[in-house]
Amino acid sequence: MKRIFLIVGLLLVSVFILGACGNVEKTQHIEVYVIEILEENDEGFSERTGYKKVNAITNTETSENHVETDIKAIEDFYDTEGNYIRTEIIHSKFDKSHITKAEDGKERKEEIQEPSTILTPDESIEHFRLEDMTTEEKEKVKEHVLSFMDML
Repeated sequence: MKRIFLIVGLLLVSVFILGACGNVEKTQHIEVYVIEILEENDEGFSERTGYKKVNAITNTETSENHVETDIKAIEDFYDTEGNYIRTEIIHSKFDKSHITKAEDGKERKEEIQEPSTILTPDESIEHFRLEDMTTEEKEKVKEHVLSFMDML
């Protein structure tokens, strides 16, 4: 009899867990952009210190019970004169449970010394976003970013 209650209990827990995962919305954004880098100076004001060119893949999984974000990116850093500084290869994950309020995140990062973003303008530009990317451009950026993840 105890065995039957145990089996029924496990079955109910399994149904509950599967039900909690039922309505999961998954999205993927593939982006190419350039953005200013601002740092706080001694007086407490934000000061432009350069810009970075970015290729990124952001995967988000959202449900009533949790949010999970996975970001893979290549970031090329430049000073205000347009001189290349460094490239960072980044993979970060973040999870948050709406039930337990637990949060967990981790980031892996590797620095290289070669400009590595694609589909960004060559000239020094502080603001740029590649809008309305074609399917081919998105696939090219996705493959490019994923090819760098083995470094981490």
